[in-house]
Amino acid sequence: MRKSEYLLWMAENTETIWCNDSALESDIRDALLYGATGCTSNPPLTFEALTTEPWLYKEAVKAIPGEIKGDDRVVELIGIVVRYIAGLLRETYDRTAGECGYIRTQVRPEISRDADAMLKMGKIFASWGRNVKVKIPGTNAGMWVLEELAAMGVPTNPTVNTTVSQMTAAAEAYERGVERARAKGIKPAPSTSAIVIGRLQDYLSALNDERKAGLTRHDLECASLAVAKRTWRIFNEKGYRQIIMPAAFRCAWHVEQLAGSRTMMTIHPKIQEEIIKAEAEGNIRRGSFIDEPVDKAVLDKVMKALPEYELAYEPDALAGEDFDRYGATVMTLEAFDRTGWQRLKTL
Repeated sequence: MRKSEYLLWMAENTETIWCNDSALESDIRDALLYGATGCTSNPPLTFEALTTEPWLYKEAVKAIPGEIKGDDRVVELIGIVVRYIAGLLRETYDRTAGECGYIRTQVRPEISRDADAMLKMGKIFASWGRNVKVKIPGTNAGMWVLEELAAMGVPTNPTVNTTVSQMTAAAEAYERGVERARAKGIKPAPSTSAIVIGRLQDYLSALNDERKAGLTRHDLECASLAVAKRTWRIFNEKGYRQIIMPAAFRCAWHVEQLAGSRTMMTIHPKIQEEIIKAEAEGNIRRGSFIDEPVDKAVLDKVMKALPEYELAYEPDALAGEDFDRYGATVMTLEAFDRTGWQRLKTL
């Protein structure tokens, strides 16, 4: 990976923090050189790490007792990768007094509606290190788990949020958890909440193709970006303590439009390369464009063609019980299970 002057500029000169959206050691070390302060993982990224850089984990994998099988073995495999990366990031964690330097790891996608199971697994994940953030899906049950973990002083990362409604619900759950922690004399732990804009865009793209709605890729990029920008405005207006984590970028323009804001982005190496290319071609601007409005005519066009988009964009469009059924969240959880958790079972 070549050094990205843009990402280094963003890290050194703006409020924006960014993390590497890959669990490969080679990617993490490269990213740290130009401003990254942490790592995001999920079941597919963990599978990639174990199969792409097996020499890092060979002995630890061999040491897993043979009687541990199925989902329990997957947890052991995830723990091996997470503990290793936590060690890589410990210097950043110590240097920033626990603000940065985290590895984020996600509970089993299939239990996204089982609050007790997610809480139990979240506690296991948290035991792997002080700089481990537990990723809890933005489902109705997930909001309860998020509050419980926050009340225990566990660092959290609500994820698979594809709507403004989920993001504000996660922020409120974290606020409640923080107050409960303080009441018990527990130091509150930081929380970053992922708005997975690319996953929303993928869902809208699937609907667009299925219905032959005629929307362009740029239309859908605008639509997904607008959800992130609206979330950012609401968080600032309400003074939420949780940090927004834009995730699953699909283009360098998304990064440009959110750079400079008080966010913690997670950026995959493929998008990092797109940013480098955009830099070289003069197609990415330096500055803060968070307040630059998204073309309303485009958003109106997307809403008219795909009514599901309004459910993502409007702040009160979904109640908690609706989170589990929203198409973009369902698609994402199914993909994480199919391409990640189930494949980990084969190792």
